[in-house]
Amino acid sequence: MVKVGSDSSPGDFLGQDFGPYRLVRRLGVGGMAQTFEAIRQGPSGFSQRVCLKLVLPYFREDKTFVELFEREAKLAARLRHSNIVGVIDFGNIDGTLYMALELVDGVDLQVLLDAQDRKRLPDDHVLLIGRELARALEHAHDPPPGSGESSASAIIHRDISPSNVMISRHGEVMLTDFGVAKAVTDTWGKQSNVKGKIPYMSPEHLMGETLDGRSDLFSVGVVLFEALTGQRPYAGANEPATIMAALEGRHVPLAELAPDAAPSLRKVIEDLIHPDREMRPASAAILVEMLDELAPPPRVRRELGAMVAQTPTAEDERVDTGVKRTGPSDAEVQKLPFAEAATLPARPEAEQATTPPLTRWSRRELTKKAGLTLLALGGASAGALALWPERPSAEPERPAEALVPSEVDEPVATTPVAEQTGAEPAQTAQANTEPAPTPTPAMPPKAQLTVAVFPWGEVWINGKARGAAPLKNHKLKAGVYKISAGQGRPSKTQTVRLRPGQKRTVVFDLTASEN
Repeated sequence: MVKVGSDSSPGDFLGQDFGPYRLVRRLGVGGMAQTFEAIRQGPSGFSQRVCLKLVLPYFREDKTFVELFEREAKLAARLRHSNIVGVIDFGNIDGTLYMALELVDGVDLQVLLDAQDRKRLPDDHVLLIGRELARALEHAHDPPPGSGESSASAIIHRDISPSNVMISRHGEVMLTDFGVAKAVTDTWGKQSNVKGKIPYMSPEHLMGETLDGRSDLFSVGVVLFEALTGQRPYAGANEPATIMAALEGRHVPLAELAPDAAPSLRKVIEDLIHPDREMRPASAAILVEMLDELAPPPRVRRELGAMVAQTPTAEDERVDTGVKRTGPSDAEVQKLPFAEAATLPARPEAEQATTPPLTRWSRRELTKKAGLTLLALGGASAGALALWPERPSAEPERPAEALVPSEVDEPVATTPVAEQTGAEPAQTAQANTEPAPTPTPAMPPKAQLTVAVFPWGEVWINGKARGAAPLKNHKLKAGVYKISAGQGRPSKTQTVRLRPGQKRTVVFDLTASEN
């Protein structure tokens, strides 16, 4: 029997036995596991083809991860639904964690979209995919009784993306990677290469808040938006820009990107990707009812299956791999003990921001939250992040070298008092012996500044230390300030202009080198 160890190579496994499984084809490798097509052998010539996922040694050695994996795998194994790739078996053989999943004769949605000329599908196909995903989540969020588990054992997927949506040659739509996603997410702040896919994560997930089923609904909405338009609703030039867009709800409306799609379908998707979870459908069951009213004709399923069968990679991608087709990052490759770099799929070019800010979400205290979000994601990000892009200002900012440090809470450049109050010098010179009382001018509201430092550090304002980051909603008079960050001493500085009443967030990435 093959022993999967840190010195093993992919070719060592093929044709070998792993417990009751014979490994026949390697499907892929990701940051958490590598996946094989395998045959489960039994008595009297019994055999069953499965997708076998073997967890990498990096995680097998983490006792906390092992406990989470086993607990969540038990919950995932309870799910039996036509729209969910079922867990057949899981366990630990000679120290290697594994999970056996149903074999799906088809491709994942990401492969299907990539095969289309415009990387998009007709709206009736998108509607069918949305209905099937909603039904899968309805079952997962409210699993049937009978296994001795309490109602608190509802399973939240937490990692819904096109690569986790399988579509068969018969037009069946199935959600995969239940359980594993939750176990991984519970350790995302601890393991540097374990995280959800940021463009599909709900704002509350990005904020590290307690999640419920509406977080999965947000992810479904992003998937449907992408399938309908060929682009994600929230996509920036870097991860911080993407996070900020999702927190604020800034995206191009579907009415502009897919004007020919049914307005009712566009409305459902827009509701799903609302940054405020209270504005989304309350549950997957309600989403099912909404989409059932828009049910496409039966021919759509046949058309979708035919499209899968014609996909060039359909034969090579017959099963659920459970890993991203884009491949792991360079840092992750170094941690894959039996991954050969030559066999990994090529990484795509970085996506560029193409959607201008349109609408803003006023419910949350965004400037307060954004800094905490970046800090929370710091443990999950593999590689350095670029500096958070500053929002455009209507007024040009003075260069840093033209400023003279002053006392903290006081700007280095401000408006003359006479200009602020509107008092005329000639009027003050002509004061009577008993002047009429002059009304006290209303003081302009102070600005609020939030400073976040990734991965950690201290903050200085105009050269004066203000303590460890994050500095949240610090009140300052309107004017120009030098904001610095560093670890022990200032190492990076940004010059910002604050207007009366403005809320602004400044983010420093101390892992990025200076230009």
